[in-house]
Amino acid sequence: MTFGRQKRLLLGWLAFLAPLPLPFNDVVRWPLLALYLAGVLFFLRRAAQDPPGWLPNWGMNVLGLLYVPFFFFDLYTFSGGRLVQAVLHLGLFTLVVKLYALVRERDKWQAALGIFFLFLAAMGTSVHPAIVLYLIAFLVLALLLLTRFAFLHVLAGFGREDPALAGLPLRGFLTLATVLTLLLAVPLFVLLPRVRSPYIVGRGVGTGTQIEASGFSDEVTLDSIGLIRNSREVALRLQTETPLDPDREIRFKAATYDAYQGGTWRRSPVSTVLHRSVGARFWLRKETPRRWATIYLQPLRTRSLPLPVDTVVVEPGVTSLDRDGGGALAFTVAPLEIRQYRVGMIDRPVLIGDVPRPAGAPGRPEPSLDPDGVTPRIAALAREVMGTGTNTERARRLETHLMQSYTYTLDFRGRSAANPIEAFLFDYKSGQCEYFASSMVLMLRSQGIPARLVTGFLGGEPNPFEGYFVVRESNAHAWVEAWLPGEGWRTFDPTPPAGRPGEGEEGFLLLSRQAWDYLQFRWDRYVLTYGVGDQIRIFGSLRDLWADFWRRFDRGGPSAPKSTEAPAPPAPGETAGPQPASEPLRLTVPVTLGLVLLAALAVVVYLRLRPPFTATTAYRRLRRRLGRGGPIPESVPPLRLGEEAAARFPAAAEPLGRVIGFYLRESFGGEELATDEIEALKRALDEAERGLRKTG
Repeated sequence: MTFGRQKRLLLGWLAFLAPLPLPFNDVVRWPLLALYLAGVLFFLRRAAQDPPGWLPNWGMNVLGLLYVPFFFFDLYTFSGGRLVQAVLHLGLFTLVVKLYALVRERDKWQAALGIFFLFLAAMGTSVHPAIVLYLIAFLVLALLLLTRFAFLHVLAGFGREDPALAGLPLRGFLTLATVLTLLLAVPLFVLLPRVRSPYIVGRGVGTGTQIEASGFSDEVTLDSIGLIRNSREVALRLQTETPLDPDREIRFKAATYDAYQGGTWRRSPVSTVLHRSVGARFWLRKETPRRWATIYLQPLRTRSLPLPVDTVVVEPGVTSLDRDGGGALAFTVAPLEIRQYRVGMIDRPVLIGDVPRPAGAPGRPEPSLDPDGVTPRIAALAREVMGTGTNTERARRLETHLMQSYTYTLDFRGRSAANPIEAFLFDYKSGQCEYFASSMVLMLRSQGIPARLVTGFLGGEPNPFEGYFVVRESNAHAWVEAWLPGEGWRTFDPTPPAGRPGEGEEGFLLLSRQAWDYLQFRWDRYVLTYGVGDQIRIFGSLRDLWADFWRRFDRGGPSAPKSTEAPAPPAPGETAGPQPASEPLRLTVPVTLGLVLLAALAVVVYLRLRPPFTATTAYRRLRRRLGRGGPIPESVPPLRLGEEAAARFPAAAEPLGRVIGFYLRESFGGEELATDEIEALKRALDEAERGLRKTG
């Protein structure tokens, strides 16, 4: 096996691995990658045969010229004007051509640079935690390539190209180098200055098909929530500062809808723009919160800001919010990364929609009494079911009737109707939550009770690995809000309990999914969206730890007395509840542990890699010690040195002679000292040094 053959094989396998993540990130299409991989595999087969002829320079130049018009064609057709994709296609083509033209030594390094470019493209477009496995595999192969290249270069410099010399035990070195590199990468990643905010392409990149949360867009149909009910993707996480009652219903309001027409609901228009120039805390009701929670919202490709229905104050981290007529809040721009916000809650729902105007009042018609979609049959059924009594009693009768007389289903095969709500109420008598909620809204309106459709999330599953609730897209739900005189807006949920969101999984499957969710959340929070704000908190935590450490030794110094008085209560409706606290970044302990492990590993590496103790080492050490009184020429032989040292240092004469004897056996006799002889050598060296100190 020639050295050139080994280098080509190493480069070929590295080129095969480099672009593998690109199709998962929708940067390179699978057919194109398959074509590239086929070219690399054919190169590996040819490199294994080690033929003498390879692609000449003129052939490589011709192929490059032929690709120029194709590059512009690719840019405006296949890549759709996306320059990055066209450049990556060019990089794949160039690397394959370069592999077939590896002749000179510098050609191999040029190919290695092309491989590194593809590696950077793959890493820069990947957001899935599995990319760590790819990184480790590429690191091992790259270290193998560099060490083999260096070793083969040294052998070639001596004019030796014997395949028998090419063997090099690298398993231990590669393992150690990989572990050291990864351990060093952690503190470097944490501490290196961030010069910009983290960049996240968007939800779903690198993990598969993107699913739009259409249940919270400006328009929803009667099957919008059903389309995402089967998705187990995480929508948001709720982390409470005090434990929640496990039996407590968790309902998140995301959007409200007033106008219905032909099976489609249109979102309530923005009625108020909330703005704060300083201190982004928005009060929904002037009431002191009883508990606080932090919400981590995944990018849902919608502006909706889902809030628990019992929220009275929200700290969204922005200075402006939109509020629709139904009281649902929204960001001014749809988030493209995980959005963290804090909410204060009380023990009852807080429904803050606009107060409806009575029917027949002057001005614009009341949206929550819009009669579109109400037919005589629907109105007659509502009248019959709701009967007489207060509006609260009539609404409860209607809610109970829909829950008990209709069934929940996601199977709509063979259904078609000009009026889907009438078909649901009188023909099929089964449907999903949008049908139940839409029917109740229209029936309430037919009896003069203002009502609207609400979408959001219902329920969540507690994650045992950390104290937060996971709310998935399968928890999407629709319900009703109705205006009752003397009570205000009230929530009604006519969907049967069997059709309401639930966990859907139990046992080991649920536990494994929760473990993966915990890992992915930490990856998103502390890797993908890790930024300068997190670094400031880390350095602040390290500063506090350092101050606490020195404070333990500063017993005589002044210390600030700790106040035992409770803080003064805030003014009602202004700053009630605890002030917003930055999330404690839980990286201080891992970073400290990583640094300790790194230091311990450095000690182990030093002990493993330092040269073994030999008689030559001991003899050189004694020569340096004896040379302190004046330089000893290298021409002085060992025995002569021993005689002169014995005359000057009589106390060290005997052990020094033993050291010189071991040295002569090892260096001139070619003997390898046994373990017990090494121990005797160490004792002799210690005795000789003590004797030199006594007389010197």
